[in-house]
Amino acid sequence: MTEFWKNKKIIAYIALAHHTRFITPVMNQLASKGARIKYIVGQAERSQEITAIQMGLAYAHIFDYVTNQDNAAILENYHILRRTFTKSLKNDFILGIMPVTVTDKTLFSTATEYIGFKNLIETEKPDLCFVLHEVNRWGKMFAFWAKKHNIPFITLHEGLMYGNDFGYSGHAQYATLNLVWGSRVKKKMVGFEAPASKIIPVGNTHLAQEIRRQTQEGIREKIRGKYDVRTDFVTLLILSSRLPALDPFSPVFKAVSQNRGHKIFVKFHPACKKNQIDTWVQSITDRLKQNLFFIHEQESTYDLISACDLVVLGQKSTTGMEALAFGKPLVKLNFAYTPNAVYSFVDQGVAIKMGADELGRALAENTDFSARMDSSRIRCFMENELFDINRSVERVCNTFRKVIQASQDRHFQVQPALPALPSPSLDWSLVVPVPQHPDLFLAQLEAIAVNSTEGGAFETLFLLPNTLPDRIRQILDSLEGDVTFIQTGSPDHSSPLEAVNQAVTACAGRMLLFFDTHLAPLKNWLTILKTRMAAHGPGKLFGARIADPAGQIAHAGIVVDRNHTPVCAYHRMRIDFEHALKERSFQMVDHFMAVEKELFIAAGGFTPDAGEYRFLDFCLKTRQLTEDPDSVLFLPDLQCIFLADPPEIRPLEDAIYFYSRWHGTLWESETRLYQQDGLSIEDITRSKLMAAM
Repeated sequence: MTEFWKNKKIIAYIALAHHTRFITPVMNQLASKGARIKYIVGQAERSQEITAIQMGLAYAHIFDYVTNQDNAAILENYHILRRTFTKSLKNDFILGIMPVTVTDKTLFSTATEYIGFKNLIETEKPDLCFVLHEVNRWGKMFAFWAKKHNIPFITLHEGLMYGNDFGYSGHAQYATLNLVWGSRVKKKMVGFEAPASKIIPVGNTHLAQEIRRQTQEGIREKIRGKYDVRTDFVTLLILSSRLPALDPFSPVFKAVSQNRGHKIFVKFHPACKKNQIDTWVQSITDRLKQNLFFIHEQESTYDLISACDLVVLGQKSTTGMEALAFGKPLVKLNFAYTPNAVYSFVDQGVAIKMGADELGRALAENTDFSARMDSSRIRCFMENELFDINRSVERVCNTFRKVIQASQDRHFQVQPALPALPSPSLDWSLVVPVPQHPDLFLAQLEAIAVNSTEGGAFETLFLLPNTLPDRIRQILDSLEGDVTFIQTGSPDHSSPLEAVNQAVTACAGRMLLFFDTHLAPLKNWLTILKTRMAAHGPGKLFGARIADPAGQIAHAGIVVDRNHTPVCAYHRMRIDFEHALKERSFQMVDHFMAVEKELFIAAGGFTPDAGEYRFLDFCLKTRQLTEDPDSVLFLPDLQCIFLADPPEIRPLEDAIYFYSRWHGTLWESETRLYQQDGLSIEDITRSKLMAAM
């Protein structure tokens, strides 16, 4: 047991067994460290309860959190659901597509669960919630109420993402973070507009321990003995939940039926209906059934993979990935292969594509399938798919710890007043990070010098990284005037931002002006800032309108998109886009920030762990401190330009901290911005196309 995890409460939502197996290893690890684990199931014709019972898990039903006092709220939500579905079926029905029948029972259950999840969060007050995904109704409702109460909500996706499905972006709506098996799944989700900053590859949490169990318990020998196939060459044929036509498999079944030394395990998907299986099996002639074993849920797929000598995919399936992890050769039948598919084992070079006749002959000839596999391609494939399965559970637990710590860090205290310092002798203190590119640095220095001649006296504080090119050092050595150099990589500070906080307390300016790397101010910027400050009064924080090198918007205020991720308002539209020329308040600004030194210190400065989210984090702290919804202002007349494209990907460690700390504060606001400006999605799309042209 560790002190951190002692009595930490984790709620895990579970559904089907072949999904829950990815959650339980993490929960078991946390329980061994002292955490309190609670499993929750929902109303799904008892399938979720059956999972918990069969896996021996102590669980609670979401209905356990509903009482008679909730009846009015349940009925209210039931009627909302009923009206919504009725309208949808009436107005949005497309001829030729059969709508799913939605019964009153399902609607009422959903309304009851909605209130149940609310009560669950309010009663249990967990430190963290954990589910497979948030795509189904239970995941969405659970995620919503967790977010409403600022409870971190983590999803762990299995590797099912290889089709063309825009539903993938829906996996990331309310979740704090999305853990995936490997980088390929992350790339897939990002390609469907899920936020890269929220998606973290961690590996498969079940596979490593399953492979160890297979060896330790001698599963291969047990299964082969059970089916009396100890000396046979065993093929495992994997089918999906929708059974295919039987005829294409006949050549394979025929070849095996004529060879006593060969056997086939035909494995049906857990979601396949028994009556469908019975019909499919009965259509196979008795002669072809020789040496075939039909298995639904009698054995686990992993046990069968362990027992077999070859895995064959007869339909689309991700099980080939596990087969490769077990070291089994993999064949995909040509009628299950789609040319130029979004994702394919064959296209990745890790599966052999064969026709049924060809596979039948190969089995009859005792072909060495392993010799036909490309080990180097498989190695690269596994790294891309499963990241590193051997440390996956510990990696998830470490991520959970960071998430909980950051979540608990959202409550901060106003900093005590500093000892009396001399009155500010200057109007401004410019805080500028020193880049690695000398030409860009010279251009930035020139812009500051030329465009800051009016507006008041200023000093410049240069933030120095640990290493600098010789040319940059020469530039710094040549600087004259009121300049200060701050070593941000000093061993005296736990993070670069701590060094910044300490340095600015002694600076001479009344206002602190923080720049991002490669950012240059444009003409009259200080005069504009001074004028707007006088108009708005003290206690405000100001952001600028920023162009990228192509003349498009890199910053015009920060909004939150439908995945509850901070994004630039009107990103990549023309810098003179009319709706980006409005002065207004935002929840956050980025890349440039002007703030009174006194307010900066009172808010505790930059949060050291915020990293590249420092501006966003500070804005949210300021709004919390001042209790002023209009404390963060965007000034369109205050203009800057990036001399190089700003990095769009921030470090994952910084993202973990930011999203975990402010999870309950980030709610979709981009749509509201468009509505305020009278813009439709078509208007936005048209403007972006014009900017791109």
